[in-house]
Amino acid sequence: MNDPRKDVVEEARWAAEHGFDFLDLTIEGPAAALEQIDVVALKQVLNEAHMQVVGHTAWFLPFASPVGRVRRAAVEEVAAALPIFADLGVKLVNVHIVRGVGSFGYANMLALNGKSFAELAELAEPHGIRIMVEHPPESGLHVDDIRKILNADARLGFHLDVGHANVGGDRLEVLLKAFNQRLCHVHVSDNRGRSDDHMPLGAGSIDWPKVIHLLKKSGYDGTITLEVFVQDRDWLLHSAEKLREWWADK
Repeated sequence: MNDPRKDVVEEARWAAEHGFDFLDLTIEGPAAALEQIDVVALKQVLNEAHMQVVGHTAWFLPFASPVGRVRRAAVEEVAAALPIFADLGVKLVNVHIVRGVGSFGYANMLALNGKSFAELAELAEPHGIRIMVEHPPESGLHVDDIRKILNADARLGFHLDVGHANVGGDRLEVLLKAFNQRLCHVHVSDNRGRSDDHMPLGAGSIDWPKVIHLLKKSGYDGTITLEVFVQDRDWLLHSAEKLREWWADK
């Protein structure tokens, strides 16, 4: 995943130079907002490296706002990026389940997330893009809650984040069993089970050989993003090496 605080083209070039198969392209500020991206230069880097792209949207967009105009603005922000994603050959774009306003009720929050994502599924289809829903790092959002959101539109896919699944208790196996048939993409990073730390693999409490075993047992063989946020990117490269080793061993 590109660091949204840095120039997207330079981020793509770094990923290509270090042997990554695809770029998890997040379009968000402060340096990677839609109007800040040089699409022509980015496309050239990706084409030269034969790199694929998975689409990523800002985690903070208010899809569950009880104010209709605010919620629609969040949908429109993602919709505006769809032509750019399509031009780069993107087939999958993620969106994030967000909390609403407590006084409006929990069921309302689920319904508004679902409504926003269903609208985006409709808007994305002409571009050949599937919208996939990423669960937050909250153990309080249960499988049935996620299912209600996904059931807002049959076209929605499920985006598994292994780090998120470890916050507040290991829920990976439960999520895989519930949404295996709709699983589109996976994010990995480590943490100690208390917060979404985005640590290098092996630095936290996650049992990575077990994770790889469960993923392969489920039949998954798609893209995996290392969502590891570190100053020294040698730790990111080490995580990639370890992930490849674990995958080959299982």
